[in-house]
Amino acid sequence: MIKKLYILFKLGRKLAKSDALNIFTKFHNPPIGIKILFYLLSFSFSKKNNSFVSETEGERLSSSLQSMGTTFIKLGQFLATRPDIIGEKLSRQLESLQDRLPPFELTRAKEIIRKDLGDDNFNLIINFAEPVAAASIAQVHKAQINDNGTIKDVAIKILRPNIKKNI
Repeated sequence: MIKKLYILFKLGRKLAKSDALNIFTKFHNPPIGIKILFYLLSFSFSKKNNSFVSETEGERLSSSLQSMGTTFIKLGQFLATRPDIIGEKLSRQLESLQDRLPPFELTRAKEIIRKDLGDDNFNLIINFAEPVAAASIAQVHKAQINDNGTIKDVAIKILRPNIKKNI
């Protein structure tokens, strides 16, 4: 229970520090209690982080959602499809969350494939390339397989490590 509250606190703090409430108030006026909560969560004794100064609202929100994990990236992707809710400009800025996320390491991808397919099937894969697309749940690699002496081009989609647990 305490661990879940701590995680909720960390998520709220990330949203508060990204100034998400200021973005939200352009569309809806939240209750005063929410405003006070976000103010308290964004309070810091250390020097103010100026890395957000040059970023747009959408970039700040995208960075925060991305740092909070897969579920929040999916929320951002959904919001990007709803300019009627968040406005055209913010919607375009959140589109960066759609299929353009940083990939996980190639060595980790190979480990996942080896574990899921076994050594015999893994050894049939040749020319396993860097990812061609990376999204919030999976990434795609081009490769070739040896199918009884015939070399075939394939695309291999690999779920992100620990994705089931994270969701």
